[in-house]
Amino acid sequence: MTDFEKINKLLATGAFEPALKQAKRLASRTKTPLILDLLARAYQATGDSTRALATFDRIAAIAPRHVKPLADKAHYLQTLGRRDEAEPILRRALKLESESGSLLRLLSISAKLTPTDPDVIRVRTAWDEGRLSADQKIEAGYALFAALGADGLPYLSEGNAEQKRAAPSTFADRYREMAFLRSAFDARPWPTPTRQANVTPLFITGMPRSGTTLVEQILASHSTVQGTGETGLPVRAAFSVLQKGVQFRRMSSLSPEDYSLIGQRYVDGMAQIHKATGTYTDKSITTYLAAGILRDLIPNAKMIYVRRDPRDIGWSIWRNHFKVGTHRYANDLRDIARQIKAMTEMVAYWRAQDPDMFIEVSYEALVRDPACEIPKLLAACDLPMEEACLHPERNTRSVATLSIEQVRQPISPKSIGGWRAYADHLAPMIETLEALDVPWD
Repeated sequence: MTDFEKINKLLATGAFEPALKQAKRLASRTKTPLILDLLARAYQATGDSTRALATFDRIAAIAPRHVKPLADKAHYLQTLGRRDEAEPILRRALKLESESGSLLRLLSISAKLTPTDPDVIRVRTAWDEGRLSADQKIEAGYALFAALGADGLPYLSEGNAEQKRAAPSTFADRYREMAFLRSAFDARPWPTPTRQANVTPLFITGMPRSGTTLVEQILASHSTVQGTGETGLPVRAAFSVLQKGVQFRRMSSLSPEDYSLIGQRYVDGMAQIHKATGTYTDKSITTYLAAGILRDLIPNAKMIYVRRDPRDIGWSIWRNHFKVGTHRYANDLRDIARQIKAMTEMVAYWRAQDPDMFIEVSYEALVRDPACEIPKLLAACDLPMEEACLHPERNTRSVATLSIEQVRQPISPKSIGGWRAYADHLAPMIETLEALDVPWD
Protein backbone atom coordinates (compact mmCIF):
# COMPACT_ATOMS: atom_id res chain seq x y z
CA MET A 1 0.00 0.00 0.00
CA THR A 2 1.41 3.39 -1.02
CA ASP A 3 1.65 6.34 1.38
CA PHE A 4 -1.16 7.99 -0.55
CA GLU A 5 -3.42 4.96 -0.07
CA LYS A 6 -2.54 4.73 3.63
CA ILE A 7 -3.50 8.35 4.25
CA ASN A 8 -6.73 7.94 2.32
CA LYS A 9 -7.57 4.92 4.45
CA LEU A 10 -6.84 6.85 7.64
CA LEU A 11 -9.17 9.64 6.51
CA ALA A 12 -11.88 7.15 5.56
CA THR A 13 -11.72 5.44 8.95
CA GLY A 14 -11.73 8.68 10.94
CA ALA A 15 -8.10 8.64 12.06
CA PHE A 16 -7.78 12.32 11.18
CA GLU A 17 -4.78 13.37 13.28
CA PRO A 18 -2.52 10.51 12.07
CA ALA A 19 -3.71 11.22 8.53
CA LEU A 20 -2.74 14.89 8.82
CA LYS A 21 0.66 14.03 10.26
CA GLN A 22 1.43 11.66 7.40
CA ALA A 23 -0.03 13.99 4.77
CA LYS A 24 2.25 16.81 5.98
CA ARG A 25 5.25 14.52 5.75
CA LEU A 26 4.31 13.38 2.25
CA ALA A 27 3.61 16.93 1.05
CA SER A 28 7.01 18.08 2.32
CA ARG A 29 8.59 15.68 -0.18
CA THR A 30 6.14 15.87 -3.09
CA LYS A 31 4.05 18.95 -3.81
CA THR A 32 1.86 17.64 -6.63
CA PRO A 33 -1.82 18.69 -6.84
CA LEU A 34 -2.85 15.16 -5.87
CA ILE A 35 -0.76 15.17 -2.70
CA LEU A 36 -1.77 18.71 -1.77
CA ASP A 37 -5.41 17.77 -2.25
CA LEU A 38 -4.88 14.99 0.28
CA LEU A 39 -3.31 17.51 2.67
CA ALA A 40 -6.22 19.93 2.22
CA ARG A 41 -8.72 17.18 3.04
CA ALA A 42 -6.73 16.27 6.14
CA TYR A 43 -6.80 19.91 7.29
CA GLN A 44 -10.56 19.94 6.67
CA ALA A 45 -11.04 16.75 8.66
CA THR A 46 -9.19 18.20 11.64
CA GLY A 47 -11.08 21.50 11.47
CA ASP A 48 -8.15 23.69 10.39
CA SER A 49 -10.08 25.82 7.91
CA THR A 50 -7.33 28.44 7.46
CA ARG A 51 -4.74 25.92 6.30
CA ALA A 52 -7.26 23.92 4.27
CA LEU A 53 -8.30 27.00 2.29
CA ALA A 54 -4.68 28.07 1.82
CA THR A 55 -3.82 24.61 0.50
CA PHE A 56 -6.64 24.75 -2.04
CA ASP A 57 -5.12 28.06 -3.20
CA ARG A 58 -1.71 26.38 -3.56
CA ILE A 59 -3.26 23.68 -5.75
CA ALA A 60 -5.03 26.28 -7.90
CA ALA A 61 -1.73 28.14 -8.39
CA ILE A 62 -0.01 24.93 -9.55
CA ALA A 63 -2.92 23.88 -11.79
CA PRO A 64 -4.57 27.14 -12.90
CA ARG A 65 -6.63 25.47 -15.65
CA HIS A 66 -8.21 22.89 -13.38
CA VAL A 67 -11.59 23.47 -11.73
CA LYS A 68 -11.32 20.91 -8.93
CA PRO A 69 -9.36 23.02 -6.42
CA LEU A 70 -11.72 25.92 -7.09
CA ALA A 71 -14.82 23.77 -6.64
CA ASP A 72 -13.42 22.13 -3.52
CA LYS A 73 -12.53 25.46 -1.94
CA ALA A 74 -15.93 26.94 -2.81
CA HIS A 75 -17.82 23.98 -1.39
CA TYR A 76 -15.77 24.10 1.80
CA LEU A 77 -16.52 27.81 2.18
CA GLN A 78 -20.20 26.97 1.82
CA THR A 79 -20.02 24.43 4.65
CA LEU A 80 -18.45 27.17 6.79
CA GLY A 81 -21.35 29.51 6.04
CA ARG A 82 -19.21 31.75 3.82
CA ARG A 83 -21.29 31.29 0.68
CA ASP A 84 -20.78 34.87 -0.56
CA GLU A 85 -17.05 34.14 -0.80
CA ALA A 86 -17.78 30.94 -2.71
CA GLU A 87 -19.75 32.58 -5.52
CA PRO A 88 -16.90 34.40 -7.33
CA ILE A 89 -14.74 31.27 -7.11
CA LEU A 90 -17.46 29.20 -8.76
CA ARG A 91 -18.02 31.86 -11.44
CA ARG A 92 -14.30 31.65 -12.16
CA ALA A 93 -14.51 27.87 -12.39
CA LEU A 94 -17.45 28.13 -14.79
CA LYS A 95 -15.29 30.23 -17.12
CA LEU A 96 -12.98 27.21 -17.33
CA GLU A 97 -15.80 24.66 -17.70
CA SER A 98 -18.76 26.67 -18.94
CA GLU A 99 -21.10 23.69 -19.41
CA SER A 100 -20.60 22.00 -16.06
CA GLY A 101 -23.78 20.87 -14.35
CA SER A 102 -21.94 20.09 -11.12
CA LEU A 103 -20.43 23.58 -10.89
CA LEU A 104 -23.80 25.17 -11.62
CA ARG A 105 -25.41 23.15 -8.83
CA LEU A 106 -22.75 24.34 -6.38
CA LEU A 107 -23.32 27.90 -7.59
CA SER A 108 -27.05 27.52 -6.89
CA ILE A 109 -26.17 27.12 -3.20
CA SER A 110 -24.32 30.46 -3.13
CA ALA A 111 -26.32 32.53 -5.61
CA LYS A 112 -29.99 33.02 -6.44
CA LEU A 113 -29.91 31.88 -10.03
CA THR A 114 -32.27 33.31 -12.66
CA PRO A 115 -33.21 32.22 -16.20
CA THR A 116 -31.14 35.10 -17.63
CA ASP A 117 -27.97 34.27 -15.71
CA PRO A 118 -25.25 33.67 -18.37
CA ASP A 119 -24.02 30.52 -16.62
CA VAL A 120 -27.57 29.15 -16.49
CA ILE A 121 -28.09 29.93 -20.17
CA ARG A 122 -24.88 28.12 -21.18
CA VAL A 123 -25.69 24.95 -19.23
CA ARG A 124 -29.32 24.95 -20.34
CA THR A 125 -28.31 25.39 -23.98
CA ALA A 126 -25.78 22.57 -23.69
CA TRP A 127 -28.51 20.34 -22.24
CA ASP A 128 -31.07 21.27 -24.92
CA GLU A 129 -28.54 20.72 -27.70
CA GLY A 130 -27.51 17.32 -26.37
CA ARG A 131 -23.99 18.18 -25.23
CA LEU A 132 -24.33 17.30 -21.54
CA SER A 133 -23.24 13.85 -20.43
CA ALA A 134 -25.57 11.78 -18.26
CA ASP A 135 -23.57 12.45 -15.09
CA GLN A 136 -23.57 16.21 -15.76
CA LYS A 137 -27.32 16.13 -16.36
CA ILE A 138 -27.83 14.67 -12.89
CA GLU A 139 -26.56 17.79 -11.13
CA ALA A 140 -27.62 20.24 -13.83
CA GLY A 141 -31.23 19.16 -13.38
CA TYR A 142 -31.32 20.41 -9.80
CA ALA A 143 -29.56 23.66 -10.67
CA LEU A 144 -31.82 24.42 -13.63
CA PHE A 145 -34.90 23.87 -11.52
CA ALA A 146 -33.47 26.25 -8.92
CA ALA A 147 -33.05 28.86 -11.67
CA LEU A 148 -36.20 28.28 -13.70
CA GLY A 149 -38.79 27.28 -11.12
CA ALA A 150 -41.78 25.45 -12.60
CA ASP A 151 -40.28 25.74 -16.10
CA GLY A 152 -37.37 23.70 -14.79
CA LEU A 153 -39.45 20.69 -13.72
CA PRO A 154 -38.62 18.68 -16.87
CA TYR A 155 -34.90 19.14 -16.16
CA LEU A 156 -35.39 18.16 -12.50
CA SER A 157 -37.32 15.02 -13.49
CA GLU A 158 -34.71 13.98 -16.01
CA GLY A 159 -31.88 14.64 -13.56
CA ASN A 160 -33.57 12.35 -11.06
CA ALA A 161 -34.16 9.74 -13.77
CA GLU A 162 -30.49 9.83 -14.78
CA GLN A 163 -29.40 9.36 -11.17
CA LYS A 164 -31.84 6.47 -10.75
CA ARG A 165 -30.33 4.83 -13.83
CA ALA A 166 -26.84 5.35 -12.41
CA ALA A 167 -27.80 3.90 -9.00
CA PRO A 168 -31.07 1.93 -9.17
CA SER A 169 -33.30 1.99 -6.11
CA THR A 170 -32.78 -0.78 -3.59
CA PHE A 171 -35.85 0.13 -1.55
CA ALA A 172 -37.19 -3.43 -1.40
CA ASP A 173 -33.89 -4.60 0.09
CA ARG A 174 -34.03 -1.81 2.67
CA TYR A 175 -37.56 -2.72 3.72
CA ARG A 176 -36.57 -6.38 4.03
CA GLU A 177 -33.62 -5.34 6.20
CA MET A 178 -35.95 -3.53 8.59
CA ALA A 179 -38.18 -6.60 8.84
CA PHE A 180 -35.16 -8.78 9.66
CA LEU A 181 -34.08 -6.24 12.29
CA ARG A 182 -37.46 -6.23 14.02
CA SER A 183 -37.46 -10.02 14.07
CA ALA A 184 -34.02 -10.01 15.70
CA PHE A 185 -35.09 -7.41 18.27
CA ASP A 186 -38.24 -9.38 19.09
CA ALA A 187 -36.17 -12.33 20.32
CA ARG A 188 -36.34 -11.96 24.10
CA PRO A 189 -34.88 -11.81 26.65
CA TRP A 190 -32.14 -9.39 25.77
CA PRO A 191 -28.82 -9.96 27.54
CA THR A 192 -27.83 -7.69 30.41
CA PRO A 193 -24.96 -5.53 29.16
CA THR A 194 -22.29 -3.36 30.70
CA ARG A 195 -23.73 0.09 30.10
CA GLN A 196 -21.90 3.27 29.05
CA ALA A 197 -22.87 5.81 31.70
CA ASN A 198 -20.19 8.46 31.24
CA VAL A 199 -21.49 10.15 28.07
CA THR A 200 -24.73 11.81 26.97
CA PRO A 201 -25.25 11.52 23.21
CA LEU A 202 -28.13 13.56 21.84
CA PHE A 203 -29.14 11.37 18.91
CA ILE A 204 -31.15 13.19 16.23
CA THR A 205 -33.05 10.96 13.85
CA GLY A 206 -35.74 11.20 11.17
CA MET A 207 -36.00 11.47 7.41
CA PRO A 208 -33.58 13.59 5.38
CA ARG A 209 -34.95 17.13 4.92
CA SER A 210 -37.15 16.85 8.01
CA GLY A 211 -35.29 19.51 10.01
CA THR A 212 -32.67 17.36 11.71
CA THR A 213 -29.83 19.74 10.81
CA LEU A 214 -31.72 22.68 12.30
CA VAL A 215 -32.34 20.75 15.52
CA GLU A 216 -28.69 19.81 15.75
CA GLN A 217 -27.60 23.39 15.14
CA ILE A 218 -29.89 24.56 17.95
CA LEU A 219 -28.49 22.01 20.39
CA ALA A 220 -24.89 22.53 19.29
CA SER A 221 -25.28 26.25 20.01
CA HIS A 222 -25.51 25.37 23.71
CA SER A 223 -22.32 26.06 25.63
CA THR A 224 -22.20 22.53 27.08
CA VAL A 225 -22.92 20.61 23.86
CA GLN A 226 -20.46 19.55 21.18
CA GLY A 227 -21.86 19.18 17.65
CA THR A 228 -20.43 16.23 15.74
CA GLY A 229 -22.67 16.09 12.67
CA GLU A 230 -23.68 12.91 10.87
CA THR A 231 -21.12 10.40 12.10
CA GLY A 232 -22.72 7.17 10.89
CA LEU A 233 -21.34 5.44 13.98
CA PRO A 234 -24.59 4.46 15.76
CA VAL A 235 -25.78 2.02 13.11
CA ARG A 236 -22.25 0.93 12.18
CA ALA A 237 -21.53 -0.01 15.80
CA ALA A 238 -24.83 -1.90 16.09
CA PHE A 239 -24.53 -3.72 12.77
CA SER A 240 -20.89 -4.67 13.44
CA VAL A 241 -22.19 -7.03 16.11
CA LEU A 242 -25.73 -7.79 14.93
CA GLN A 243 -25.38 -8.26 11.18
CA LYS A 244 -24.88 -11.75 9.85
CA GLY A 245 -24.98 -11.76 6.07
CA VAL A 246 -28.30 -10.28 4.97
CA GLN A 247 -29.93 -11.20 8.29
CA PHE A 248 -29.28 -10.30 11.93
CA ARG A 249 -28.38 -12.23 15.04
CA ARG A 250 -31.26 -12.70 17.43
CA MET A 251 -30.89 -10.52 20.50
CA SER A 252 -31.55 -13.47 22.81
CA SER A 253 -28.58 -15.29 21.27
CA LEU A 254 -26.07 -12.55 22.12
CA SER A 255 -23.78 -12.90 25.10
CA PRO A 256 -23.65 -9.95 27.50
CA GLU A 257 -20.12 -9.28 26.21
CA ASP A 258 -21.26 -9.17 22.56
CA TYR A 259 -24.15 -6.88 23.38
CA SER A 260 -21.94 -4.58 25.49
CA LEU A 261 -19.51 -4.34 22.59
CA ILE A 262 -22.01 -2.26 20.58
CA GLY A 263 -22.06 0.50 23.17
CA GLN A 264 -18.31 0.29 23.72
CA ARG A 265 -17.56 0.59 20.00
CA TYR A 266 -19.86 3.56 19.64
CA VAL A 267 -18.51 5.50 22.62
CA ASP A 268 -14.88 4.68 21.80
CA GLY A 269 -15.39 5.63 18.16
CA MET A 270 -16.88 9.00 19.09
CA ALA A 271 -14.02 9.71 21.48
CA GLN A 272 -11.29 8.64 19.09
CA ILE A 273 -12.63 9.99 15.80
CA HIS A 274 -14.61 13.04 16.87
CA LYS A 275 -12.96 13.78 20.23
CA ALA A 276 -16.51 13.68 21.60
CA THR A 277 -17.00 13.20 25.33
CA GLY A 278 -19.59 14.44 27.79
CA THR A 279 -22.69 15.78 26.02
CA TYR A 280 -22.68 15.84 22.22
CA THR A 281 -25.04 15.65 19.28
CA ASP A 282 -25.00 12.88 16.71
CA LYS A 283 -27.19 13.64 13.69
CA SER A 284 -26.91 10.18 12.14
CA ILE A 285 -30.46 10.14 10.80
CA THR A 286 -30.68 6.34 10.45
CA THR A 287 -30.24 5.93 14.22
CA TYR A 288 -33.96 5.01 14.39
CA LEU A 289 -32.92 1.57 13.10
CA ALA A 290 -31.15 0.81 16.39
CA ALA A 291 -32.82 3.31 18.74
CA GLY A 292 -33.89 0.84 21.41
CA ILE A 293 -30.55 -0.85 21.87
CA LEU A 294 -28.66 2.46 21.95
CA ARG A 295 -30.98 3.79 24.64
CA ASP A 296 -30.48 0.55 26.57
CA LEU A 297 -26.70 0.57 26.25
CA ILE A 298 -26.21 4.30 26.92
CA PRO A 299 -28.71 5.20 29.66
CA ASN A 300 -28.04 8.96 29.54
CA ALA A 301 -28.67 9.13 25.78
CA LYS A 302 -31.55 11.17 24.38
CA MET A 303 -33.28 10.05 21.19
CA ILE A 304 -34.76 13.03 19.32
CA TYR A 305 -37.15 12.27 16.47
CA VAL A 306 -37.87 15.16 14.10
CA ARG A 307 -41.28 14.95 12.44
CA ARG A 308 -42.39 17.01 9.43
CA ASP A 309 -45.25 16.93 6.93
CA PRO A 310 -44.19 14.04 4.64
CA ARG A 311 -45.25 15.97 1.54
CA ASP A 312 -42.75 18.71 2.36
CA ILE A 313 -40.11 16.10 3.17
CA GLY A 314 -40.71 14.33 -0.13
CA TRP A 315 -40.70 17.53 -2.17
CA SER A 316 -37.43 18.64 -0.57
CA ILE A 317 -35.81 15.25 -1.18
CA TRP A 318 -36.93 15.26 -4.82
CA ARG A 319 -35.52 18.71 -5.59
CA ASN A 320 -32.20 18.31 -3.77
CA HIS A 321 -29.19 16.35 -4.93
CA PHE A 322 -27.80 13.51 -2.84
CA LYS A 323 -24.50 11.91 -3.73
CA VAL A 324 -25.00 9.17 -6.31
CA GLY A 325 -25.44 5.82 -4.57
CA THR A 326 -26.77 7.26 -1.30
CA HIS A 327 -30.49 7.52 -0.49
CA ARG A 328 -31.31 5.67 -3.70
CA TYR A 329 -35.04 5.95 -3.07
CA ALA A 330 -34.67 9.74 -3.47
CA ASN A 331 -34.90 9.60 -7.27
CA ASP A 332 -38.31 7.91 -7.44
CA LEU A 333 -41.40 9.73 -6.15
CA ARG A 334 -43.18 6.53 -5.12
CA ASP A 335 -40.08 5.16 -3.41
CA ILE A 336 -39.73 8.38 -1.43
CA ALA A 337 -43.22 7.76 -0.04
CA ARG A 338 -42.39 4.12 0.69
CA GLN A 339 -39.23 5.11 2.56
CA ILE A 340 -41.14 7.60 4.70
CA LYS A 341 -43.63 4.84 5.54
CA ALA A 342 -40.83 2.40 6.42
CA MET A 343 -39.15 4.93 8.70
CA THR A 344 -42.37 5.81 10.52
CA GLU A 345 -43.09 2.10 11.02
CA MET A 346 -39.68 1.62 12.65
CA VAL A 347 -40.27 4.60 14.94
CA ALA A 348 -43.68 3.15 15.86
CA TYR A 349 -42.03 -0.21 16.58
CA TRP A 350 -39.71 1.31 19.14
CA ARG A 351 -42.50 3.41 20.64
CA ALA A 352 -44.46 0.20 21.21
CA GLN A 353 -41.53 -1.07 23.30
CA ASP A 354 -41.20 2.22 25.19
CA PRO A 355 -43.66 5.11 24.71
CA ASP A 356 -40.99 7.49 26.04
CA MET A 357 -38.31 6.30 23.61
CA PHE A 358 -38.27 9.56 21.60
CA ILE A 359 -38.29 13.25 22.30
CA GLU A 360 -40.52 14.26 19.40
CA VAL A 361 -39.95 17.60 17.67
CA SER A 362 -42.49 18.95 15.20
CA TYR A 363 -40.63 20.89 12.52
CA GLU A 364 -43.68 23.05 11.85
CA ALA A 365 -44.15 23.96 15.51
CA LEU A 366 -40.43 24.64 15.89
CA VAL A 367 -40.13 27.09 13.01
CA ARG A 368 -43.47 28.80 13.75
CA ASP A 369 -42.71 29.45 17.41
CA PRO A 370 -39.03 28.84 18.20
CA ALA A 371 -39.20 30.93 21.38
CA CYS A 372 -41.69 28.42 22.78
CA GLU A 373 -40.40 25.17 21.29
CA ILE A 374 -36.63 25.55 21.82
CA PRO A 375 -36.85 25.88 25.63
CA LYS A 376 -39.05 22.75 25.66
CA LEU A 377 -36.49 20.85 23.57
CA LEU A 378 -33.63 21.91 25.85
CA ALA A 379 -35.57 20.95 28.96
CA ALA A 380 -36.31 17.52 27.50
CA CYS A 381 -32.55 17.11 26.96
CA ASP A 382 -31.86 18.23 30.56
CA LEU A 383 -30.16 21.39 29.33
CA PRO A 384 -30.71 24.86 30.83
CA MET A 385 -32.00 27.52 28.48
CA GLU A 386 -29.36 29.65 26.70
CA GLU A 387 -30.04 32.60 24.44
CA ALA A 388 -27.60 31.32 21.80
CA CYS A 389 -29.91 28.39 21.08
CA LEU A 390 -32.57 30.81 19.81
CA HIS A 391 -30.12 32.02 17.14
CA PRO A 392 -28.57 28.89 15.59
CA GLU A 393 -27.80 30.86 12.41
CA ARG A 394 -24.99 32.57 14.34
CA ASN A 395 -23.24 29.27 15.02
CA THR A 396 -20.16 29.16 12.77
CA ARG A 397 -19.49 25.41 12.99
CA SER A 398 -19.06 23.62 9.68
CA VAL A 399 -22.25 22.07 8.31
CA ALA A 400 -21.81 19.45 5.61
CA THR A 401 -25.43 18.62 4.78
CA LEU A 402 -27.89 19.84 2.16
CA SER A 403 -29.09 22.39 4.71
CA ILE A 404 -25.92 24.47 4.32
CA GLU A 405 -27.87 27.56 3.31
CA GLN A 406 -30.94 27.20 5.53
CA VAL A 407 -29.07 26.88 8.84
CA ARG A 408 -27.25 30.17 8.16
CA GLN A 409 -30.57 32.01 8.08
CA PRO A 410 -32.80 32.96 11.04
CA ILE A 411 -35.41 30.32 11.83
CA SER A 412 -38.40 30.84 9.53
CA PRO A 413 -41.63 29.02 8.64
CA LYS A 414 -41.42 30.00 4.96
CA SER A 415 -40.73 26.46 3.72
CA ILE A 416 -43.91 25.02 5.24
CA GLY A 417 -46.29 23.83 2.54
CA GLY A 418 -43.80 24.32 -0.29
CA TRP A 419 -45.08 21.13 -1.91
CA ARG A 420 -48.45 22.72 -2.70
CA ALA A 421 -47.19 24.71 -5.68
CA TYR A 422 -46.05 21.45 -7.28
CA ALA A 423 -48.84 19.11 -6.15
CA ASP A 424 -49.65 17.93 -9.70
CA HIS A 425 -46.00 17.09 -10.36
CA LEU A 426 -45.78 15.25 -7.02
CA ALA A 427 -49.00 13.27 -7.55
CA PRO A 428 -47.26 9.83 -7.62
CA MET A 429 -45.69 10.51 -4.21
CA ILE A 430 -48.85 11.98 -2.67
CA GLU A 431 -51.01 9.13 -3.96
CA THR A 432 -48.58 6.58 -2.53
CA LEU A 433 -48.48 8.33 0.84
CA GLU A 434 -52.28 8.23 0.94
CA ALA A 435 -52.38 4.57 -0.10
CA LEU A 436 -49.87 3.70 2.63
CA ASP A 437 -51.87 5.71 5.16
CA VAL A 438 -48.97 7.95 6.10
CA PRO A 439 -50.39 10.79 8.24
CA TRP A 440 -49.61 14.46 7.80
CA ASP A 441 -50.43 17.53 9.83
